[in-house]
Amino acid sequence: MMRASAILLTAMASTMMFASPAEAKKKQPPVPAAPARPAPILALPGSPNASAVNYFFERRQEAPLWLTAAGTAAVADLLEILRKAPIDGLPQGPQYAAQVEALVQAAATGDAVAKKTAERALTNAWVDYVQALQRPNTNVIWGDPYLTLKPSAPDRIMALLAAAPSIASHLQTVSAVNPYYSAIREVALAEQASSGRASDKALLNLERARIIPGTGKFILVNAAEQRLHMFQGGQSVGSMKVVVGDADKLGLPTPIIASTMHYAIANPYWHVPEHLIRKFAPNIAKDPVGYLKSRNYEVISDFSENPQVLSPTSVDWKAVAAGTAKVILRQKPGGQNSMGKMKFPFPNREGIFLHDTPTREYFTLANRAKSNGCIRVEDYRGLAHFAFGRDVAAIGSEPEQHIAAPRGIPVYVTYLTMVPGSNGIETFADRYGWDRPGAMAGGMPARAGSVQAGGSPN
Repeated sequence: MMRASAILLTAMASTMMFASPAEAKKKQPPVPAAPARPAPILALPGSPNASAVNYFFERRQEAPLWLTAAGTAAVADLLEILRKAPIDGLPQGPQYAAQVEALVQAAATGDAVAKKTAERALTNAWVDYVQALQRPNTNVIWGDPYLTLKPSAPDRIMALLAAAPSIASHLQTVSAVNPYYSAIREVALAEQASSGRASDKALLNLERARIIPGTGKFILVNAAEQRLHMFQGGQSVGSMKVVVGDADKLGLPTPIIASTMHYAIANPYWHVPEHLIRKFAPNIAKDPVGYLKSRNYEVISDFSENPQVLSPTSVDWKAVAAGTAKVILRQKPGGQNSMGKMKFPFPNREGIFLHDTPTREYFTLANRAKSNGCIRVEDYRGLAHFAFGRDVAAIGSEPEQHIAAPRGIPVYVTYLTMVPGSNGIETFADRYGWDRPGAMAGGMPARAGSVQAGGSPN
């Protein structure tokens, strides 16, 4: 009996061991199915910022920005901005406006997913628009890399939007850019509405105005207006006449620059531009010592801080006049010095700066495009007081006295033939011919204000 039981157990074990895979599978408990992952809610499909916008809302746990009691009023403002956005550099703006408007209407049904999608689309459209406003400008000499126009990171744009006390006010401030830009844009939009296209003049001025900040303390030189403006808190607190580069006779227009001034120089030297040295050379050759002494000039070995002063008779002035030899000539401080009593340098590849001048009669002219590229200011004391917050002047007669500014002052040199005035838009003559399409394509002319390294145009 025991032997029969053992045989039966062995047979059962064999049957279980050699059961088919199908039969074994039937005996395993079923594996629960994974829960379906919800499809991602896209902001604006195709936008390079869509993923950043989605992540932003995930981090804030879908807290709304726009579809709230406080934010709803800004939706209509954004739609209006987007419809006009091609003039600001976002050609797909009207398409965005149509998409966003449809999504906002869908969200009005109360559907949770529709609300999340609309919030993302509104934010995504705003991020794309702001980055279009901040796109690089290649027609500017960026002397200070920190001022260079470049699109902000989407996270920064969204953080500023979320932190704004009023989204509607934030949209208005950012989209205005600055008073010059917003006024010129209205002209361009009006032209577009009446004739189907904005004029080249309006569009080129709009692009040049885009580099100007909307707030803060800075100096603005408008070469077309031939005036310097001092801005504090986004408002002009004073202006003065300037003399700018002569494009007609000298071929030396004052270029468009964005840089920062960190110091001024009292009792400056004037390093004579090379083309003027060649012009003076035939007369110098007649009496080198007498000519240079009468005009307070001296020949120096190099542009270092302590160059060697050379004898005028050591120079072949005829070769200089012919352009086969070069010489470095500077004018010492004094009443005749072309830099006047103070100059205000700011880094830029063309050696352009602001400075005082003894040639006061130029400020009475209607056309003050008379310099070799640099900017002569009508009131250097007023400019210095604005930059330094106090009166500054040379101490004694020592040349090249550096006076440090409490903080760097941005300097924007631009060319606006259209500016807002008390009676609408004021216009100025296009003396440089930069209101023509393509006139500035690829950057500034290489010769604009050009001098050899270390030199200084006036």
